[in-house]
Amino acid sequence: MKLKVLTPAILGSFAILVVASPSWSQGISNTQLPSENLKTDISSNIHIAQTKQSRRYRGDFSQFLLKLGQRETGQANPPYNIENRLGFIGKYQFGEALLIDLKYYQAQRYYNGGSNGVDKNYWRGSWTGKNGINSKADFLRNKNQVQERAIREAFKSKWSTITQQLSIKNYLGRSVGGVPITCSGILAAAHLRGEYGVINLLGSGTVSRDEFGTSILQYLKEFQGYDTPYCR
Repeated sequence: MKLKVLTPAILGSFAILVVASPSWSQGISNTQLPSENLKTDISSNIHIAQTKQSRRYRGDFSQFLLKLGQRETGQANPPYNIENRLGFIGKYQFGEALLIDLKYYQAQRYYNGGSNGVDKNYWRGSWTGKNGINSKADFLRNKNQVQERAIREAFKSKWSTITQQLSIKNYLGRSVGGVPITCSGILAAAHLRGEYGVINLLGSGTVSRDEFGTSILQYLKEFQGYDTPYCR
């Protein structure tokens, strides 16, 4: 997983925010993602406009999770015992901040994008024992299917926060930056940039990127059209 955006107050220094123009609600966005020349493209590319909801069915929730694991690890058969150079771990690349939120882990200082001076997930805190997980090693070997449990817990929590802040039914069937808004796309985007990354994208047109430069719009696009437990 990439950076989890918890609140605007602790948004990581790596995030690149692009605020939509005043013409946000006018017209239909084109079908391409915003180019790197965001200053010139923003008025034409970051509109939310009424479009036909994408009807292409990509797969069920298990296929969505497989696709997410493949994207996060870069491997066709995503392993559980994997760690990237910023210390994100597991099939879905969990960070310290998310596992603190899910009550698997606790730490006084942890990685939140670098704004607090911590430059990666060091995992120097302690594990709570939730679901039998008492160490990073337990988590990495997927003891008690913890990674599959944790990703579902994360989605449930993120979806709850998003739907408390936004009326999702008003966004489904529309598009942002030329990308159809679907439930599965929202979940993936929240995994990349956190629930507030999605809220800011849909609510005000703020486009953020993770530490590696991946746009929230890219995940919204890549993961559209899968079945989820949320929009039935």
